[in-house]
Amino acid sequence: MKILIISDVHANRHALEVVLNKEAYDALNFLGDAVDFGPDPKGCVRFLIDSSKKRFWGVRVDHDHAMAYGMNSECGDELNYLSRVTRDWGEGFLVSEEVGFLRRLPVSSGFTIDGMDFELTHSAAPNTLNPCRCEYESEQIDQMSALRKKFKLTGHSHKPFITKFGATTVLNPGSVGQPRDLDPRASYAVIEDGEASIWRVSYDIEKTVHDLERSALPYEVKGRLTSMLLSGAVSN
Repeated sequence: MKILIISDVHANRHALEVVLNKEAYDALNFLGDAVDFGPDPKGCVRFLIDSSKKRFWGVRVDHDHAMAYGMNSECGDELNYLSRVTRDWGEGFLVSEEVGFLRRLPVSSGFTIDGMDFELTHSAAPNTLNPCRCEYESEQIDQMSALRKKFKLTGHSHKPFITKFGATTVLNPGSVGQPRDLDPRASYAVIEDGEASIWRVSYDIEKTVHDLERSALPYEVKGRLTSMLLSGAVSN
């Protein structure tokens, strides 16, 4: 059994396609944020819709929720501005089926695959729809380990890690479409035969930049987003 774990795709279809071309998998876990910041929200949501017809588990989080319900994602000032502008632009490409899919995704999810227990959230606060300011604290992880879930999967930080507490593995796969750990390569995780690992893969960032440049987004926004993609960090 091989499970692919992805998070924070952020409308970057080129990065997503490279990950999918590299990994064959039996089940997919999606930890949220398919939209905002990137040039192809429709293509990324369509992939999730198609995946949901197979062995798929996913969650709806801050940016997906904002797109689905016309709300503000309430990130910090810089990211809030970029997400709002790209959302206003990107929502025009989504049809009702795609918006409805985002609305139907749960905020968190717990299930069992082949005898392994999973809990999916997008941050340390699974019931919070706007966790942009949340960071993992040691006591929060200790509390989660007490739940005795075999795998607790979380996204949001755009920074990958694996931490083990007894039988519990806490895993963040990093970001497919917009890494922020100073490594611009797409980041994702795999659980194969019960063992978790994090992987990085290079993709043609210039294709994503080209799609941004062709878009009707404001020039300043395109420049900031390009800087984030190339540096693997938040633009200031």
